[in-house]
Amino acid sequence: MSQPKNIISLAYYLPQFHEIEENNRWWGKGFTEWSQLREAKIYFTWQKIRRPVEPLGEYSLLNPNTMELQSKIAKEYGINGFLVFDYWFGEGKTLLEKPMQMVLDQQLKFDYCLCWANHTWYNKRDNITLQQQFYLGKQDYTAYFNRLLPHFKSPHYLKIENQPIFSIFNPNEIPDLNVFIETFEQLAKEVGFDGIYFIADNTDASSSHASLLKGYTRTNYFFKKRNRDNLISYLKEKITRKFGFNQIGPFCYSYPNLVVNQHIDFNDTKYIPSVFTGWDTTPRHLKRGTILKDFNLQNFKRHLQKIGQTIERNKQSERGTQLIIIKSWNEWAEGNLLEPDSVFGVTLLETYYEFIQNIGAKSTSN
Repeated sequence: MSQPKNIISLAYYLPQFHEIEENNRWWGKGFTEWSQLREAKIYFTWQKIRRPVEPLGEYSLLNPNTMELQSKIAKEYGINGFLVFDYWFGEGKTLLEKPMQMVLDQQLKFDYCLCWANHTWYNKRDNITLQQQFYLGKQDYTAYFNRLLPHFKSPHYLKIENQPIFSIFNPNEIPDLNVFIETFEQLAKEVGFDGIYFIADNTDASSSHASLLKGYTRTNYFFKKRNRDNLISYLKEKITRKFGFNQIGPFCYSYPNLVVNQHIDFNDTKYIPSVFTGWDTTPRHLKRGTILKDFNLQNFKRHLQKIGQTIERNKQSERGTQLIIIKSWNEWAEGNLLEPDSVFGVTLLETYYEFIQNIGAKSTSN
């Protein structure tokens, strides 16, 4: 079956899988996301660390064949493109930009849009700030737009109604968000676009900035009620965060309780459903990490079914393009991924493909 019309699935994509000078300095020579995964420890008998398998394996994102293969696999399973994290810290400071610059320079077969991952980088193991995020006003936002413009113009950059899709991961952190959005909108129109298709994470209808966006999601919603799921683990987590403890975790919660049963029944036409693909941050944060227990194929199917039922009931496909955000494609050190892995193989991808085809069939029949 072909991909459904008017439905765009975007998977968060981490461009961490290559060596950079800063990570070498902060974490040691040769550091990449794979370094954390190789050193991952098992803390519970039921815990399974998801590891890469063929045909991708421990890839480098400086290999153009890898990125084209990722895009090919994603499309085969109903994912239209990647929502790639982009790091702009102000005054021209960027990190992890090389893979996407390669995509642009070589015009790789890799469909994508970008998400400004606007957060300060920390070493949470030792409570050290690595790279501060700054918000420097219109002149700096103009410089950021000009850096992004070649991407926006690329035929592989995803657009809706002549508007490049651009996401902001945490709009709450931007003190002059209206200036940022107005600057991008104005500059986009000056070069021939009909504006920017702004979406954002960490947002819902109650957010003061919701009216500035075409759509939004809140992928951190699943963690909001973890105190009700496991109070002891929650209290340990709070103590660790407050006092910098490193040895009383990891902190365990239930995927069925927090994700499946806490499903957001969105009746807001701007709300974008998010698909949550597991969670285990112990490879990255060791005993300060968090694990969602009982992430398995059955519970993933239940999660997707609830999203599908809500989309069908609200008939969001009738209002135009229906976006779906997948969190995530390749957050390996957070156990949050949809790429083929050692635990699930391609079964999660197959399940997602079945889900997206079912939505498409129902939308067509309405």
